[in-house]
Amino acid sequence: MVSANVVLVALANDILHASARGLGFLEAGWATSAICGGLIASQLPGKRRMPLYVAACAVLAAGHMATPYVAFLIGAVTMQVIFGFCRAVGGVVAQSSLMSIVPRHFMGRTQSAMAILTTVVQLIMSFALGWVAQGVGLVAGYALLALLYTGSTVSAIRGRQLMR
Repeated sequence: MVSANVVLVALANDILHASARGLGFLEAGWATSAICGGLIASQLPGKRRMPLYVAACAVLAAGHMATPYVAFLIGAVTMQVIFGFCRAVGGVVAQSSLMSIVPRHFMGRTQSAMAILTTVVQLIMSFALGWVAQGVGLVAGYALLALLYTGSTVSAIRGRQLMR
């Protein structure tokens, strides 16, 4: 989600011509639905969490492929609302699933290792997205982001199979 802001700023400026106010609307859509998605995901029964996680990752992958083709602010805000919800659901389910399978005496170490790993991935993706979006184009930047979410979808499918 941090990395996506690199291309989101370019989308607001270059495609939507919406300036800082438009970016604010995009971020507000994301934030509002992320809060709602996190609250909803925390209340889901266990058997529904993993299928929803897979679906959320797939929606993020497909949606990010379509995002650079949305040329009006309301449509882009709607997509951000969907993305915020999916990302929150995915984050809550992934974190709670990981913590449910990790033995108690490894919890702190596992959480720290995951935090370091995700921070490194975000840092690499931020630079890569900026470089690709600037050098190749915004569509390619969003395609790279969609590829990352496709990888998470495949991992979620595999994780769901392993948890059975």
